[in-house]
Amino acid sequence: MSKFISAGEYAARRASLLAALPAGAVAVIASQPEALRNGDDNGFAYRASSDILYLTGFAEPNCMLVFDKTVAKSAGRLLMFVQPSEPSAEIWHGKRCGIDGVKQLFGADAAYGTKSFAKVLGPLTKRARSIFYKRGINLKVDAIMLPFCKNRRLKNPLDLVAAMRLIKSPGELQIMRHSGKVGSLSHKLAMRHCVAGASELALRGVLDLVNATNGGVNSYDTIVAAGANGLCLHYSAGQTILRDGELVLIDAGSEIEGYASDISRTFPVSGSFSQAQKKIYEVVLAGQLAAIAAIKPGITWNQLSDACDAELTEGLVRLGFDISASGLKLGDVMPHSLGHWLGLDVHDVGAFSGKMPFQAGMVLTIEPGVYLSLTDERIPEQYRGICVRIEDNIEVTADGAFVQTADAPKAVADIEHLMAASGVRQAAQYSLSKLTVPVGK
Repeated sequence: MSKFISAGEYAARRASLLAALPAGAVAVIASQPEALRNGDDNGFAYRASSDILYLTGFAEPNCMLVFDKTVAKSAGRLLMFVQPSEPSAEIWHGKRCGIDGVKQLFGADAAYGTKSFAKVLGPLTKRARSIFYKRGINLKVDAIMLPFCKNRRLKNPLDLVAAMRLIKSPGELQIMRHSGKVGSLSHKLAMRHCVAGASELALRGVLDLVNATNGGVNSYDTIVAAGANGLCLHYSAGQTILRDGELVLIDAGSEIEGYASDISRTFPVSGSFSQAQKKIYEVVLAGQLAAIAAIKPGITWNQLSDACDAELTEGLVRLGFDISASGLKLGDVMPHSLGHWLGLDVHDVGAFSGKMPFQAGMVLTIEPGVYLSLTDERIPEQYRGICVRIEDNIEVTADGAFVQTADAPKAVADIEHLMAASGVRQAAQYSLSKLTVPVGK
């Protein structure tokens, strides 16, 4: 059960979804299937479906939620289909909540084993006036559901849940602030333990350790990009060696109770920015700070983008870039958008429009970047190959914004000061030598 969200809050979410469904409706939400990593019994670590987490807090695989409003004179009820308690399976994979457990702990009005799904759903769908179900999430559930839905137009229940998830509750904001602090700590320690000669994967290990120590996991595939590897926006940490004179771009977050942080920091492997690196970095930082300063209820994504773009353009022109109709376009050096919603999904659900005014309780990322090709001759030579992204998690408040990830240093002076702790960096180098096993010996 959640440390931050009460059973009453989960119940209120389910009541809101039932209220949004029309009378006579049945809504079915299926969990994503487990996936094999390799072989026939070695699976990827399971991560519960975000919508099921949001509505119940239930994190086990092979779960279906059914919201039933076909009962006369009833506001509706929740049916849960879960894996029943089974000692022979639990020896291998751990204790299950079971049918009685989900009724006691997760608010189900009725609960069944997964094998009863077809038997129970058949009569429900026959009397339902409308059916809400999103196909394609779980093919095994599709095979059961779709024959019941022939010649009927399906509506998507997750659209209703997405609208609810866009505004975070106080409990959700508390989790996300904590996740932001854990993620920020992982970035700080990565800076302090960054040493030339280590691999990107070794630096990722520092981030993994902080997450695990705080009861979390990585909220997405961690990006640790040395030098020009940062030109690939979703580059995964690999075997490339960190080298003095280069920057390293880390995009990594922590997931606590399903809620993600999403943080990017760029810093010099040596601990000191070169003049060219510093100039580009400060242009990106100015753009980010301008966007963050503009956030408050009523402001739109388009207004934030305009504020950031103006700073980036002015800064690059000042450094000798030809940003014009006949030269570089800003999109040539920043090919992604300014940010996205954040929550149970890293790229969280909810209506996303450039003209949508922000409301208190929304959480978003602000992540401008500049990625300068090694070969584009329109880029001044001294800046080619420099890649910088700076990303923070921002909570819209009643009168402005709160930066949930402010503990991760991003000012040039703060980064260089942190990395100047020579004792720690020397210890990191020593630890690396002790952990490295020579190939072939």
